[in-house]
Formats: sequence, structure tokens, C-alpha cells
Amino acid sequence: MNTPLELAEAYETDKNPLFSVLHSLGWGDLLNLGYFTPLTLLRLPGGLSSFQEDLVSRSLGLLRIQPGEQVLDVACGAGHTTRRIAEQGAFATGIDLYPPHVAQARRQHGDDVRTNFLQADATDLRSAPAFGDAAFDKVHCLEAAFHFGPDGRRAFLEEAYRLLKPGGRLVIVDFAWATGDPAEINAADPGRVVRDTWAFEEFEPLDRYIRHAIDIGYRPCHVHDWTRPVARRFMTVGVLGAGLALSPAGRGLLGRVLPPLKDLTRAQWLSFSSIVLAHVPVQRASRYIALVLDKPAREA
Repeated sequence: MNTPLELAEAYETDKNPLFSVLHSLGWGDLLNLGYFTPLTLLRLPGGLSSFQEDLVSRSLGLLRIQPGEQVLDVACGAGHTTRRIAEQGAFATGIDLYPPHVAQARRQHGDDVRTNFLQADATDLRSAPAFGDAAFDKVHCLEAAFHFGPDGRRAFLEEAYRLLKPGGRLVIVDFAWATGDPAEINAADPGRVVRDTWAFEEFEPLDRYIRHAIDIGYRPCHVHDWTRPVARRFMTVGVLGAGLALSPAGRGLLGRVLPPLKDLTRAQWLSFSSIVLAHVPVQRASRYIALVLDKPAREA
């Protein structure tokens, strides 16, 4: 699993050309790819934030939150999704590995009595009093588990199962490798451009995700394949932008359609283009999924 500093540096705009562009397009408190439909693509000139909100809404919809429930939001970042959970009447605890994110979440959303933010490692919560057995009705992890590594993902599934009350639900929205051999990413990403950009080593094979969940005790395991509306359409938009960015005329067009992009330099655009194009083989060999895992009301 990456250290807090490694994760933070991966998302810093001054160290990562991809995020220089994404932040100019509205990335802020939310760091997910977004959910795109043919109709909502018409909103692109307004930036990416509304698509990111759509993905949050769909992910939280799978939780089926009820008023008064205790919900754990894993890798909460600046706390926006945790606040969304509290707005549905639940008591929301957001945890993040990176202390500055926790501090920001407390500043921005800590005035709500239904929210609580803590610095914690989602793969090892046993030592914290707030995370006792059966402490939560629901656990939510949106687009973060790919950072955990294979051992960390297994540990997180086990921790979430321990934390859930009988009948509770875990929702994980994550990238998954399309075959059973995650080492194939070495061929898809030979220069490590994608892995270094996002600070991860491999995606979890879907079959292994499900096998681990069943071994731990989750029943049933529902898989929602969001590859097309999330990863594929995000990449389609990115590749279009990368192609336009290779010429002065194309960069000028992008700046007219999306004014925040006018301030980007030619060097930033060319770096952005090379990074986006390196993502294409990885996206083709992976999936974007939402796993809905239920803890039985009565354990066998």
C-alpha cells in the first residue's frame, strides 16, 4: 500500500501534468472519474464536477442509506461524499490516510453533528476504539481501493466485514483487471506511466475480488459493470482532448470551449497528451466496477 505522502504527491497539480488539466476542468474536493451518459455529455463545457457528483450519487444509491444508520466512508478525502451521506440522515464517519485531507474535511464539513472525520488506515482499524466489531450499518469506498495493493484489499474486505452489523452492506467502487493475471499490466503499461500517475501497482482481478469476499463470508455479491459510463467515456473525452492539444489550433479551440484551460502552457498540454495516450492500453484491459457485498443477517 502506498504511503500517505506518495498518495498525496500523485494528486498534486505541480507534480502531475494530468491533474493540472483535470483541476482546470473542475476537479477539487472530488477526485473520481465521473459518470457519463450520452445525454449528460452535453454538460462537458461546464467542466467535470457535475459528472463526479453523478458518480457519487450512483455509488451512494447502492448503499440504500436509511436515516439514523452509522455509515463509514473510506478514503473520504476532503469529506464531500461523507457530507452527502449525512445529508441523507445517517451518522457519517469519514476516514482518510492523509492527515491534511482529514483537517480539510473537518474545516469544510465538521460543523455538522452527523459527520466525524478521523485519520486512519482502512486496512487496519482494530486498534482504534471507534472501530469496534459491528459498529456500522454500511461501509462505502469510492475509487480508492486500487491504491491498497492486493494484500491491503483483502485486509480491507476483512475489516469491513468485522465492522459491519449483521445485515450490513459494503459498497466498493473500484478498477478491476479483466483477466485473472494482474501482472499483465506490465505489458499494458511498460513505462509505468499509468501506475506512477495514479500511485498504484496493479488492479484486482474481478474473480479474485469476488472469491475473497465469499471466503470472508459476504452473501450475496452483486457486480455492477460501469466500465462504459465511467472509464471508457472518461478516456474518450481524454483522448479527444489529448489529440487536440497536440496542435496550436486544437489548444486554442480547447481554450475557447473551456476557458479555464487557456492558462495551460504548451509543455503542460504535451505532457497531458502523452500521459492520456499511455492510459489507453490499460483502460482496454481493465474494468470499472461497483461491488455490493452484504453481510448475512445471521452468520453461518
